[in-house]
Amino acid sequence: CPPPKKAKHLIHPSNIYQMGDKEQTTMEKKVRVLEVFGEPISNGGQESFVINIVQHINHEHLAIDMLTPYYCDNSYYEDIVKSFGGTIYTFGLSFEPGKSRFNINDKIDAFFKEHPYDVVHIHSGSISILCIMAHFAKKNHVKKIIVHSHCAAEHKTLKYRLTRMASYPYIMSAPTDYCACSVVAGEWKYPKAIVDHKLKVLKNGVDLEKFAFNEETKCEIRKKLAIPEDAFVLGHVGRFSYQKNHEYLIRIFAEVRKRNEHAVLMLIGDGENKPDVKKQIEELHLTDSVRFCGLVNNVNDYMQAMDVFVLPSRYEGLPIVGVEAQAAGLPVITSINVSEELEISDLVTFLELKEDVSEWADKILSYEGKKREDASEQIRSHGYDVQFTADEIEKMYLS
Repeated sequence: CPPPKKAKHLIHPSNIYQMGDKEQTTMEKKVRVLEVFGEPISNGGQESFVINIVQHINHEHLAIDMLTPYYCDNSYYEDIVKSFGGTIYTFGLSFEPGKSRFNINDKIDAFFKEHPYDVVHIHSGSISILCIMAHFAKKNHVKKIIVHSHCAAEHKTLKYRLTRMASYPYIMSAPTDYCACSVVAGEWKYPKAIVDHKLKVLKNGVDLEKFAFNEETKCEIRKKLAIPEDAFVLGHVGRFSYQKNHEYLIRIFAEVRKRNEHAVLMLIGDGENKPDVKKQIEELHLTDSVRFCGLVNNVNDYMQAMDVFVLPSRYEGLPIVGVEAQAAGLPVITSINVSEELEISDLVTFLELKEDVSEWADKILSYEGKKREDASEQIRSHGYDVQFTADEIEKMYLS
């Protein structure tokens, strides 16, 4: 994010910017917490999780900032962070997934030297980021260092195995706390000894009241997107990337559309594979029945307009959008590659990613004409109320 007019370079000449202001006297009375991201602060699941938490956490004894080595392009999140006196720090580096992350080393080291924190909470799908951030936090005397795995992966490639082996000395020695959104996500990032004895699963809790079904909102969103009232709407939320498997989703929708000419597909998100997905949709003559909604901050409202949520991911940890969809009362049809821990209500069905998509179409169409279910009590009983998660994290920060 570009700096505000009065912003100053924090570490000359490293091009680090800050957003937001605080009174130093207030800061000294509180536990200083830094939420660190291994990816840009945009509209991803990790950012959504953290923003949900900081909106429900008690800030009386906490002063919370955020940091990404890359950029922030979500002004809505900026405003939320500023509202509780927090600051977002960015380095402005280019985000290049799959490439070396060591270009952040000097800047991270300099940042921690200049900005002392009591707690550093590191969120990333990258083992390298977890290790680098934890190492420099420890080097600069941070007392509590929390690493947090938010996803698993598809295959244990040679690169993955080598990276994991190289990470062991750092991941075993630098962090003080090990968290994950699911056991599966923890197993992908941490050694077995940590998973067995030190792993803390922090559930991706959601605001159940915000996602509760609202007929008026459903009509408003459908009208905004020019979706007929009698349409049967499939929905998906996620980055247009290999992981989310949009090409398979489009094949499923094409089969559904053959059987129901009133079917519509809502796609929320953005990403590198979006042009390819658009091309596939055009080739299958589905353009008029697909709605590209882009990046939105009110996913809860858009879910009201859906009838079924479809998640054919190639790999996941425990996707927060899957929990949100259940909170909205939507049937969730997902791949078996998603953690079984997602099944926190009767609304979830797991299917294999077979070449023939008929089974997916059959299951999706079985919900045609059915009313929404209220799964809030099931979700709450499994501990997926965001307030439960916020209270757990607050205790961890203050301990």
